[in-house]
Order: sequence, then C-alpha cells, then structure tokens
Amino acid sequence: MGVVGDNPDMGVVVGRRVDPRRRQLGKRISSVRNSVGMTQEQVSQALRVVQSTVSSWEQGKRRLPAEQAERLDELFGSSGAIKQAWNTANAPDALPPWYTEVGQLEREAIELREYQPVIFPGLVQCESYTRGLLADTVPWFSAKEIGRMVALRMGRQEVLKGEDAPLVSVVVEEAVLRRSVRGGRRVLGEQIARVLDLIGEERIRLQVIPADTECHAGGSGPFRLYTFPDRHTVASAEHMEGEQLMDDMMRVQHCATLFGVLQAEAMSPRASRDLIRKVKEELDDEA
Repeated sequence: MGVVGDNPDMGVVVGRRVDPRRRQLGKRISSVRNSVGMTQEQVSQALRVVQSTVSSWEQGKRRLPAEQAERLDELFGSSGAIKQAWNTANAPDALPPWYTEVGQLEREAIELREYQPVIFPGLVQCESYTRGLLADTVPWFSAKEIGRMVALRMGRQEVLKGEDAPLVSVVVEEAVLRRSVRGGRRVLGEQIARVLDLIGEERIRLQVIPADTECHAGGSGPFRLYTFPDRHTVASAEHMEGEQLMDDMMRVQHCATLFGVLQAEAMSPRASRDLIRKVKEELDDEA
C-alpha cells in the first residue's frame, strides 16, 4: 500500500480511498436489488457485466456510469430511484470526498497529531475563522458550498467532547497566531479565544514554534497523524485539493519522526499558552 487515492476506482478498509458519495449510491443499489429479490449474479447477467463489477458498484469501489443507473432502474422497476441516487452522488455542489473521509478518521482515532505552518487546524477553528478562511482559499466555491463545508467542519469538532475524545497534539508556527483571514483582526481574536478555551479545558495540547527559529523539518508542509486502537497509524498531507492519505508504514514513520522533531523545536505547552494569551491581549488592545 502507498498513497491513498492513487486509483479512483479502488476502495479500501484502511487507507485506500472510497468516495463516500459512491458508497451511499452503492448502498441504495444494494437496498433496491434486495427489495426486488435479485442476486448480484442475476443483475450481472441482465446487464452483461461481470458479477465483480456489480459488487464494486454496491461497495462504492467503482464509478457507476449514468446509462447503467438507468438500466438498473429499468431492471428493478424502481421508478428512477437509482438515477436519482446517481444524480445526488454526482451533484456538482457535492462536498469534496476527503472532507467526509477525514471526519471519519477523526472519529475512529484515539490520538491525533497535526503540524500546521500557515493556519489553525480545522479541529480547533471557530466558525467565523473557518468561513473567512474558506472564502479566501477557495474563492471558486459558492456561498452554499462554503456554508456546507463550515457546518461539516464544526460537526467534526464533536470528537473533542466526551470521555472518548482522542488525545490531540498540535504544533503551529508563530506566524499562525498573527495571520488574519477574511474578517480581519476581529475574527483572528475570536479564533485565538477559541484556542485558549480548548487549551484551558485540556481538550488539546498545543505548542508554538517561535518565529526566530531557523529553517527546520516543518519545511515539507502541513501533515497529520491518526492513531487507532485496532489498526496501523495513517498519515495525511494537505494539498490544494484537500488531503492525501497515506498508510505506507515507512511514510507514516517519517511523519511521526518529523512530528517529534517539531515538538522539540517548539516552545513548551505552558510557554506556548502564555504567548497565545499575549497575542490575544494585543488584539484586544487594538479593538
């Protein structure tokens, strides 16, 4: 195994990417097929495809062509139910698949480690910061799309609550504390207040790498590590279109080593908290 998502038609239990929209479409196909009492073999014979193709459609591992969605409706007599599900899965304003996948990984993890050199990580963002950030970084998204992404990101933060919350360790560059997004200093102040609350409630452990630190291992860009109770750790690296998941053991180990080095470069959690408070006071004085 290597980089997740190398083949868009491949699915996986751990690490290989399965588009959640295809997964939902596949569940719909399986449900309708079962309701009419047909087997996958019977469907494959009727459509003249191999049975493994039908199985892959139902598992979301393979893209279902539009014409096959129509043929399935005809075969099942389902009055357009499959085509409707196909339209939903292929809607142009559907959320990016990685948005949902990352949320699933966060819910299953017992430990999350993240390094961010540019922005506050999604798990610690307040709503106004997320909205301003998305407006700046994905200007081609509609207001509706941004609203949905903001809502989903806020929903992802539920993992920080409760007795089963993962251990969250974050390392950021000092510049992150001073970089405004759309909405300006007011939004930045709200964001820093949110981080201070999370630190005070002991939901996260956050460390800051001082601005005067020389070039270090973080130059390779932001990344995350997801540790699970019952399977191997997974890493992800951010890029323009989302997050690239990795489960190759060597690459994951490299990320784990980098994170340890970055923690050593950073200020202690207490000193980091004091610096964040100082920045918040400066912002309050400007208001």
